[in-house]
Amino acid sequence: MAKQDNAYFAVTLPGFESVCAGELQQLNISSSCQHGGVDFHGGLRELYQANLWLRSATRILVRLDEVTARDFPTLYKRLLRLPWGRFLKPGIPCDIRVVCHRSRLFHSGRVAETTEQAIVKALGAEIDPQGKAQQVLVRIEDDRCLVSIDSSGERLHRRGYRQARVAAPLRETLAAGCLLALGYDGSRPLVDAMTGSGTFAIEAALIALRRAPGAMRNFAFMDWPKYRPGLWKQLLQEAQQAEKTELPAAIFAIDNNPKAIAAAERNLTSAALDGVIRIQCQPLQQFRAEVEPGLILCNPPYGERLGRNAALKALYRDIGSVYAGPFAAWQGALVCPDAELVRSSGIDFTPLLRFSNGGIRVALLEKPGE
Repeated sequence: MAKQDNAYFAVTLPGFESVCAGELQQLNISSSCQHGGVDFHGGLRELYQANLWLRSATRILVRLDEVTARDFPTLYKRLLRLPWGRFLKPGIPCDIRVVCHRSRLFHSGRVAETTEQAIVKALGAEIDPQGKAQQVLVRIEDDRCLVSIDSSGERLHRRGYRQARVAAPLRETLAAGCLLALGYDGSRPLVDAMTGSGTFAIEAALIALRRAPGAMRNFAFMDWPKYRPGLWKQLLQEAQQAEKTELPAAIFAIDNNPKAIAAAERNLTSAALDGVIRIQCQPLQQFRAEVEPGLILCNPPYGERLGRNAALKALYRDIGSVYAGPFAAWQGALVCPDAELVRSSGIDFTPLLRFSNGGIRVALLEKPGE
C-alpha cells in the first residue's frame, strides 16, 4: 500500500459482497471481500468514485486506524494520537457508534465517552451541539480497537429520486445489486413486473444509461477539512460525459395497481426518466413485450407483511404461468423467501444469492431463458 493511500471499506448487505467487488473492479480498484463488505485502498479520488458510482454498497468507511488497549487510560492515549484533523473540523459533533466483543473494555457507553474526549482534546475545541454530526464507528474485539469514519453520510440507497412509496418497497441498493448479480448491463430488454414504486425499473435505467447513482446527492466527506471540491466536480463531469442519451434496449414497468403506477411515475420524474421507461397499468398475465428476449423480474408480495393466503399462492401460480408461457425464452428472476410460495409458481428456480429485505430472509431466484 502506497504511503498516501487510505484503507477503505465498502459496507454491503451480507450476500452482495462479490457484486460490490465487481463494481470496484469496473472502476479499476482492486479489492477483497469480507463478511458484510469489501476492503479496498486508494486516495481521495478512489473514495469519491466509490461514493459516486457504487450501486450495491450501503456506505463507504475510512479505516482511520487500529489500536490495542486493555484499559481506558491506554485507550484514551492511543485514540488521541489518531489523525482526527484530517476528517473532523474542530467543534463538530460526532455520532459515535460502538460495538464490543470479547474485550476487557466491554462498556460501550464509556468507550464512546472516551473516544469523544480524545477527539475534543485532539482538535482543541469543545463540541458544538448544533452542528451537523459526523458518524464515527468504533469496534473493539479481543482488545483491538478499530476506528472508522463514515464518508457517505446518509446511506447510499438514498439516491434522491424516491419521492413516493408503496407497501414493502425494495431498497435501491438491493434492486441494483440484484440486477448486477443477474448480469444486467442494459444491453437487453427488461420487464419490471409488479413494479410498485418503480425501483427495479429505475435502477435498471440508471445502469443502462450509465448514470452515476450518487450524482444527485451530498456526502459526509464534503464537510471534511481536506475536501477537494475541484476533484468532485471533475468526477461529476467525467460521469456526465460517460452517460448515454438513449436506452440500448427497452425497459418496461408493469403493475395492475393505479396507486403503484402513480408512485412509479412520480419517482421516474424525480429521477429525470420521464418518457424513458415504458410504464403500463395492467395485469402481468395480459402483458406482452414485442421485443427480443431479455430479463423479466419482480419483487412480489411475500406474505409475512401482507398476509399469506390462497390468493397469494394463486398470484405465484400466475407468475409461474407467465414465466413459463409468453416469457419462457426470457431469463426470469424473483425475489422471495424460497419455500412454499416459490413452489406454488411451478418454476424450477435456482437461488442466486440470499439476503435480508426489511428483516425478512429472502433469496434472489433465477430461471435461465430457454
